[in-house]
Amino acid sequence: MTDVGGDLRGLLRRAAVMWRLGALCKSGELPFSAVEMQIETAPVHLLSIASRKVELHVVRTDESDGFPAYAEFRQDRRASNDADLFEDGKLVPLREAIAAVPTLYGWLTWGADIKGVVTHLGLAMPEKDRNAWLAYVDVLKRVTARERLKQESAKPSTPNPALLLKFREDIARALEQNSNIEGGEEDGNG
Repeated sequence: MTDVGGDLRGLLRRAAVMWRLGALCKSGELPFSAVEMQIETAPVHLLSIASRKVELHVVRTDESDGFPAYAEFRQDRRASNDADLFEDGKLVPLREAIAAVPTLYGWLTWGADIKGVVTHLGLAMPEKDRNAWLAYVDVLKRVTARERLKQESAKPSTPNPALLLKFREDIARALEQNSNIEGGEEDGNG
């Protein structure tokens, strides 16, 4: 609520996001290991999330599929995303190409509006030497869509009035036929 607080808002959000993701990993709610690490070439820390051969750094981006601000340590890490899918002109199975890469590097990208509402959350793997994606998943859109489907399937469906009227007519006809059979007037032939 102060000018200094406003100056630090982005850093405070970054710290909160990193803290929460680290806590979720440590509690086992997310199936990753998480470590805060100091960047050797800059006076900053970052959160590294790892699972098997994948390392993700938590980064803020302006757009959902945007790239984070340039940082030399990210460029160094991106160099590992160099799976060769061709060997002597032959296609190499993806499993083998990935197995040959020691670590795949990517980002958990996020953004928030001025009120702190999360605007995007993505899992992204950049190409090694240009700003293009090897893979990108918009996690927030997927989660939002899945939650919307759950809510829609949980809502009681409103009956269609035309089908209700037809159902009533069918019941009335069945009751009338049943009444005719009991009264000895099958099919109106007596």
